[in-house]
Amino acid sequence: MNPWQDQRVLVIGGSSGIGFACAQGAAADGAQVTIASRSAARLAAAQARLPAGTQARPLDVTDAAA
Repeated sequence: MNPWQDQRVLVIGGSSGIGFACAQGAAADGAQVTIASRSAARLAAAQARLPAGTQARPLDVTDAAA
């Protein structure tokens, strides 16, 4: 049994590096993945490289108002 199948996963920092790799792995294992990062441009580029259905949301964890 795959523990990621049909699970929802949020990866903060998912537009590059280790975060992107985690998002890629979780999506490949059947998770519903949302990636978050400060840069909308980097999110769009990362989302284009991830499986269909992956969502992307801009998020700046240092901005309390956001």
